[in-house]
Amino acid sequence: MMDSQNDPKYDFKAPEDNIQKWKPKSYENDAFQGVSPFDFAMRQKNEEKKRKEREREAKAKMYSYHSKGVSTLAEENAKALNVAEGARKNEARNLKEEAKHVNMAAAGFGVEQASRNSDFEREKAWKENKKDEIESHKHVNMAAAGFGVEQAARTADFEREKAWKEEQRREKAAQKDVNMAAAGFGVEQAARTADFEREKAWKEEQRREKAAQKDVNMAAAGFGVEQASRTADFEREKAWKEEQRREKAAQKDVNMAAAGFGVEQAARTADFEREKAWKEEQRREKAAQKDVNMAAAGFGVEQASRTADFEREKAWKEKQREEKAKQSEFDMARAIFK
Repeated sequence: MMDSQNDPKYDFKAPEDNIQKWKPKSYENDAFQGVSPFDFAMRQKNEEKKRKEREREAKAKMYSYHSKGVSTLAEENAKALNVAEGARKNEARNLKEEAKHVNMAAAGFGVEQASRNSDFEREKAWKENKKDEIESHKHVNMAAAGFGVEQAARTADFEREKAWKEEQRREKAAQKDVNMAAAGFGVEQAARTADFEREKAWKEEQRREKAAQKDVNMAAAGFGVEQASRTADFEREKAWKEEQRREKAAQKDVNMAAAGFGVEQAARTADFEREKAWKEEQRREKAAQKDVNMAAAGFGVEQASRTADFEREKAWKEKQREEKAKQSEFDMARAIFK
């Protein structure tokens, strides 16, 4: 078993590891805080605990940092990075301080001022040029000049549209003297006339067929193919019915009791005889068993089995009684026989 002096939990620990850290309750953020002075005081107390805990952790880190010996590679890299970052910040501070004493108006804002000056001069020249163009356009007579290319295009469109309208007027005037009734409305009238003649001929043909069918005696003609089919069906059905009547009449004179109903009657008779023989056999067995004395016969195999079980159990009980009688003479306190 381990000695208490060698127990690891009693080993030396750094002071920051021996401090019991304060942690807020798990329900603190979700619980109702309240509005009473007591609740306010409790909240202030918790805030003070949190502040002290942060202060304690910071002091522990500082203590741990100053108490270290040789620093690691990561710490050295971090120190070098901090030195470089500090140098950059110092340079930025110096530049900012120096910029406070610079006269931007006298220095011309450097490159930016030069770029703005060039942009201003270029824009100034462009505006001057636009003013000159506008001034020169004031003396131009657009009506006389024809608006340049646009006026020429509009003039050409006007002349073309004017010529088309004149052509339309001439065609319309020429059509006023045309007799559409005499001309037959051109192609459309010809098509309509052809359709009318064709329909007229078809109607005349239908009338002739209808007139020709008026003199036909449908009863004598037999309704054509349909009547012939119906007549054939009727004759075939008539012959079948006649055959059925002859078979039915022939069966009236048959004595079913004498004929034995054919195969079915023979099967039923065989079943009856077989069942009759089986029942007779059952009656004989039952009558033979009436004279058997079951008590004397011992119920056969079952009785013999029960008798053997009874004898075996009887012998076992007798043996148990003998053992119990022997043990009654044994004195357990003295462990000796009398």
